[in-house]
Parts: sequence; structure tokens; C-alpha cells
Amino acid sequence: MALPICFKPKKKYNLHRFGKDFDGGYLVCKDSLLKSDTLVSFGINDDWSFEKDFKNINSEARVFCYDDKPILKYLFKKLIINTIFLFSHFNLNKVFFLIKKIIYFLKDKKKLTFIKKKISYGDLKEIIKDIESDFIFLKIDIEGFEYRILEEILLYQKKFTGIIIEFHDIDYHKDLIKNFINKLNLNLVHIHPNNNSLIDYNNDPTCVEITFEKKPVESEGAFTLPNELDMKNDPKKKDILLNFN
Repeated sequence: MALPICFKPKKKYNLHRFGKDFDGGYLVCKDSLLKSDTLVSFGINDDWSFEKDFKNINSEARVFCYDDKPILKYLFKKLIINTIFLFSHFNLNKVFFLIKKIIYFLKDKKKLTFIKKKISYGDLKEIIKDIESDFIFLKIDIEGFEYRILEEILLYQKKFTGIIIEFHDIDYHKDLIKNFINKLNLNLVHIHPNNNSLIDYNNDPTCVEITFEKKPVESEGAFTLPNELDMKNDPKKKDILLNFN
């Protein structure tokens, strides 16, 4: 089997990678980021590398990072746990990594706004209303809760310069995603399988990252997948090939 053909980009676009290598990086046209005056990002966990890259290339933009956990407290908790088990697990590198991450967070929160909030029904509407902008870039990775705000995205789609959504459990939600793509007036410019996800009975991924843009920049040459800038989310696991019908 294969993914629905509407999941596949129709053209080749001039994409760049923003965010760290492997999990946390996304492909998008640079122009879409530069045309945005606001980034609204749902689902940070302990990785704000995309948001940091966004701010670095568009210093005037406002960046709002939402997550349901207090990130600094979460990082300190991980540091304490790894320090306790330092000698038994020989995880000195993890301890140093977490210390650096805490330092980076304290530095980056001066430029990025971090907000503790679990995103669900009605939240996008309230956030958009408070921002009052027609040049918003939206990034969503909220572990299945994305389906609860798809109708709100369609309602306010004219305000978005671009959208990145990580769709989870797509084996259960293909028709819902197809309906969303067909109603959205932004172009689907990239799709990437998350190789941390399960493979369904048809050898298709159950989690994909999809980029949509209002005015993407086209590129010469034939469209191919994976893109040369794509990276496996988990470098230690086998990649997933995409097929469409």
C-alpha cells in the first residue's frame, strides 16, 4: 500500500533546513520565515533549535514557544537523575550535555518567549486573537493533539505564512488529514517520515512531518524524495521510504 497522493508535494521547492540535525530539524523555504513577523510553536519538549534558528534569521520576529511542561524544571530534573546514576551508567557526557542545555535555555529565553500550556480545543483561536497578525508561521508537534485544532487552523489559515505539522498515528487518521489538506489553501511543500514511529501493516510510517507554505519558492529540477537535506529522526534506526497512490 501507500500514502494518499495528496500527501505528496506537486513540485520541487527551494527548501532549507532549520533546527538541529536529525530529530528537531525541518525543511521549509527561507522566504516564508523571513516574511513572518511571528512564530507560534506548539510542543517544545527540550528542543527549541528550530525556534532559535528562526529567530537568528529573522531577528525582528516574535517567537512564542508553548509546551505543557516547565522546560527549565524538566531539564534540572533530568540533570539530577543523570548525576545520581553517573557512576553506575557512565553517563558523564549526558550530564555535561544537560548542563550546557540549561545554560543555553537561560540565554535563549531572553529572545524567545516560553509559555507553559497544554494545547487543545479553542486554544489556537485565543492565541491568534491576542497576536493580531496576518504573517504568522505555525509549528505543531503535540503528540496527537494536532487533530483537535485542525478546524481552527482552517478557520484562520489566511493568517499563516507557513505551517509545519507532525501528524501522529496517521494510520488511524488518513481521511481526516486528507480532508485537512484538501481544504487548506497553502501548498504542501515537503513530507518526511519520522523513523522513530511504528510501521503499519502496509509498511507505511505512522508519523510524518509535513510543511505547508502560502507562497513557496519553486526550484528547478525534478522533485524527488527524500530531499537531499532530509535526515533520519533517529540516526541509529533504518529510514522509512515513502510511496504514494
